[in-house]
Amino acid sequence: MSFLAPGFLIAAAGAALGVVALHFIVTRRPRAVSFPTARFVPDVPVAARARSVHLSDLLLLAVRVLIILLAGAALARPIFPPQRERVVRVIAADVSGSVQNVAETRDSVRALFRPGDAVVLFDTATWLVETPDSVRARAGVASNGSLSAGLIGALRAGSRVREGADSVELLVVSPATRAERDRATAAIRAQWPGRGRLVRVSAAPATDSRVAPTTQVSFLSASRPRLAVPRNRIDTVGAVVADEHVVIAPFERRWRFVSDSLAHSRVIARWVDGEPAAIEWDSASTCMRSIAVPVDSTGDMLLRPSFAGFRAALARPCLQVVSAPDPEAATMLAATGGLATAAQFPPSMDVDSPLARWLAALAIALAIVDMILRRSRNEESGK
Repeated sequence: MSFLAPGFLIAAAGAALGVVALHFIVTRRPRAVSFPTARFVPDVPVAARARSVHLSDLLLLAVRVLIILLAGAALARPIFPPQRERVVRVIAADVSGSVQNVAETRDSVRALFRPGDAVVLFDTATWLVETPDSVRARAGVASNGSLSAGLIGALRAGSRVREGADSVELLVVSPATRAERDRATAAIRAQWPGRGRLVRVSAAPATDSRVAPTTQVSFLSASRPRLAVPRNRIDTVGAVVADEHVVIAPFERRWRFVSDSLAHSRVIARWVDGEPAAIEWDSASTCMRSIAVPVDSTGDMLLRPSFAGFRAALARPCLQVVSAPDPEAATMLAATGGLATAAQFPPSMDVDSPLARWLAALAIALAIVDMILRRSRNEESGK
């Protein structure tokens, strides 16, 4: 057994020791008894006073300690790790429009897949599948994939498989075209703590065609951007990137683009943490854009050269490109050194812990027992 958040278990152990210590410290006054007369009490000075130290209410103490330990164990989320394999693979499979035939990608994943491996599909978004038979392109697939998105999905999958592996190998099944690689790809690849391998599949025929100029753009709007949904929690990010133009400012993020909207669009700007900040999609002969970048018009941001370049990058005519394979992608994805060890990945908090629910239920049941014991003790003291 292992714990996804062992800090809670340590904190619970400390709290339990504190309860035991308080049990020794807390004192009780003897029960007052009324005497009808004091004539039989000897009139002599007290020669000595003694303190009798002994444990009482041991059952109540044991129940309280168990409640704390069970609650801490439930919050620590215990799991039973699967049987460990020497090497587990994380396979990132490209199913975007950059691939000539998704069936070729599926066959490659089938040949590489072993029980216990993780398969991550990606175009401009990622999703985890159980088996190679689930490898397929989604409806409205993006014309070009994103190696950056695929690598982010692989990093998350590495945390999911770490409990059942000694080492984790990265495999990327993709044509790895120039259009799929952006300025963030190398930095994201560097976060994978080990070597990887590119399994190249056939790329779609190379084209370079501009569509009609943008006629509708949802840009810097205070209202909800098209295809965006409210974030569960508003946060702040420090920068946004479009092409080589970086705007640094404390942006408040209220909206996000979910996988369904990304499946039908292309990412044209990203937040510094890799999340899409602006997307574009084709509608008949019109290219439309949605930009979830808030701008405070009261500051100097609009006057900065960096913002002028950022705005120009988002206002350029839409471009659909399916380019030839990138000859440097294999070297970049392979990197150097040994395989990543499982300990180099942070534990995934998405792993389900059925035992945690049982421990929490038992802690609640014992809390009810504690209430009954205290009520019974108070009734006895009042007699």
